[in-house]
Amino acid sequence: MKEHSGVDVSIVPQLDKACGLDMHKDKIVGFISGKDGTGQQLKEFGTFTCELRQIREWLQSHQVEHCLMESTGIYWMSLYAILTEAGIHVTVANPTHIKQVPKRKTDRKDAKWLCTLLLNGLVRPSFMPTAEQRVLRDHCRSRLFYMRQQNKTQNRLLKILESNNIKLRSVISSIKTKSAMDMIRLLAVGVTDKEQLAGCARGQVKRKKEALIKALDGTLAPHHLVQLQMLLQDFDHVQSQLSTLELMIIEITQAHYSLAYECLDSITGIAGRSAQIILSEAGNDMSRFSTADHLTAWCGLAPGNNESAGKRRDTSVKKGNPYLKTALVTAAWAAVRVKDSYWRALFERLRKRMKVQKAIVAIARRMLKVVHKTLDTLTIYQEKGIAHFVDLQAKAALYHRMKQQWPSTEL
Repeated sequence: MKEHSGVDVSIVPQLDKACGLDMHKDKIVGFISGKDGTGQQLKEFGTFTCELRQIREWLQSHQVEHCLMESTGIYWMSLYAILTEAGIHVTVANPTHIKQVPKRKTDRKDAKWLCTLLLNGLVRPSFMPTAEQRVLRDHCRSRLFYMRQQNKTQNRLLKILESNNIKLRSVISSIKTKSAMDMIRLLAVGVTDKEQLAGCARGQVKRKKEALIKALDGTLAPHHLVQLQMLLQDFDHVQSQLSTLELMIIEITQAHYSLAYECLDSITGIAGRSAQIILSEAGNDMSRFSTADHLTAWCGLAPGNNESAGKRRDTSVKKGNPYLKTALVTAAWAAVRVKDSYWRALFERLRKRMKVQKAIVAIARRMLKVVHKTLDTLTIYQEKGIAHFVDLQAKAALYHRMKQQWPSTEL
């Protein structure tokens, strides 16, 4: 019989009185009860701000200091801010962890069920960022939205050019370059002189002047010029919004996360933008995550569990924070492209045993563990290179041989 030597089970103490709040877009149902079932109160409220204040007053009048709500969309955020400001301890939980019994679901039963879970300490609270982190998170997510808008606008510009046989993309690697954008701006105002258009070329593109002149010979109609001008106005507007967001993100990072940002920036593959996303999503306080594995599971980079009768089946990674996961995967791709790095050597070994997509997720998971240790100790990361990887592989092989030779010996 196998003995389990994992983390000890922690028992959450029961509360004397608690409240469960079932959140909806236009209705909130609250249920108050003591641990022995006394003092039960059930009440429905609206969702306007004045009605949210009524919920706060209702809880205070019944001396309720603890309440539980589900993280349903964005509806819980305003009530959470109002209640926490009044000193009420609010637990926000993942809806999938506290589902009600099937076929017995009503709003009132949901509120009662939430209250029961909180009273008996049977709920696991969700990760709640600090005030500074919430501001940084909003800015970083807004930046991602505008970056996607910018890419859509540039793709639309390219579509109009290609539909009129202006083959800029065949000569220049991307229309995102300054050379390409300058040419598009001239085309949008009706400039047809190929020499003038090709004169916008910068750097190595100057060597492709003859190819550029051929590529710029197209069939743009007057209405296409109007469309190009409108798209360029959208592009400039988005670019202005991105510049504003970048300044605010840098200001918050320098004011509250300067040391943590410097430590993250030292990790191979993690640049400034990735470090900002990590801080905005996970924060700099790693005490919220009991272990590095807890952080990887919360992010969505840990493998799921599917075991029955002693057999383990293949599973995909768990669902988690999509913003942090995307940033880590992007950083992992950057890290494995660095020559003579530990991450490059590890990736080359993993890709021999699994698909490239799985290998890069495994790299991202290990990088997140390094992030956890770096933020927990606030130390600068030192890239140990491929030699460290070879040394670890030699030690692992030696351990394996010794274990096969003396299987009953504790190593």
